[in-house]
Amino acid sequence: MTTTDPHSTVLQLNDVTRTYPSGKSTLTALDRVTIGLRRGSWTAIMGPSGSGKSTLLNSAAGLDAPDSGRILLNGEDIASLSDDVLTRMRRTEIGFIFQQFNLVAALSAAQNVALPLRLAGRRDANRAAAEALNSVGLGKHTGHKPRELSGGQQQRVAIARALATRPSILFADEPTGALDSASAATVLDLLRALVDEQAQTILMVTHDPSAAARADQVAFLRDGRLVTTLNGADANQIAATLAELETLAGTGVQG
Repeated sequence: MTTTDPHSTVLQLNDVTRTYPSGKSTLTALDRVTIGLRRGSWTAIMGPSGSGKSTLLNSAAGLDAPDSGRILLNGEDIASLSDDVLTRMRRTEIGFIFQQFNLVAALSAAQNVALPLRLAGRRDANRAAAEALNSVGLGKHTGHKPRELSGGQQQRVAIARALATRPSILFADEPTGALDSASAATVLDLLRALVDEQAQTILMVTHDPSAAARADQVAFLRDGRLVTTLNGADANQIAATLAELETLAGTGVQG
C-alpha cells in the first residue's frame, strides 16, 4: 500500500474495489486497492494472469467505474464526473500507449500525432505534433508512414501522439510487448527520460521484469489485491517476486 502527499500526487486510488458478475457468483477484480503516483514518477504494475492489472489500468483511466472507493486525478474524483467531462479529461490530461501501435497506415507520422489534436479542435495541431515527434527523436521522420518505420520507431510515434496534449499521466499497457529487445530498450530509455527530464508521470502494466526494473516502483497484484511494492528493484528481484506470486495465485479473476 502506497500513500503520497496530495500536493504532489497526480493519481490516487483509495480503497478501490471492482467486481464483475460471473454466472451465479461474483468475481472481485480489484479488492480495496490503494496506491498513489507522485508527479514525475514511474510505477509498474505486475502480477500473475488474472490478478487485476488491466482492471486497475482501466479504472485509473476512467474507462471502468469502480464499485466503491475513490480515484482522484489531480485531486478530482473522476467517478463524480459526467461522461462528457470525463471524455474531455481523457483527451487532455491522459495519454495512452498500447502494445499495438494503433497508427493509421495511410497517414504520416506527423498526421498520426496530429489526428487526435484535430479531433479535439486544437488549432496548433501541426506545431504540437512536430514538437512531440521531435521530443521522441523523430523530428526527421515526420513525413514517413508507419510501413516506412521500424517497430521501435512506430512505438515512438505512438508515444509522441500520447504526449502531444502534454498529459498529466501516461498509461502504458505492455508498451514493449511487440518489440525486439533493442527497440524495447530504446523505448524504455525514452520513457525514463520523460520521467527524469520532463517530470512525466507514468503508470505501466507489464509482464517483463526488465521493463519493470526501469520504473521507480513496482506494485504487485495477486487476486485483485495489492500485496507488495518494491522500490528501486532490479530485474532479478522483480522476477523472483513475480514467480512467488504466481505460485500463490488463485484462479478466476480477470486481469
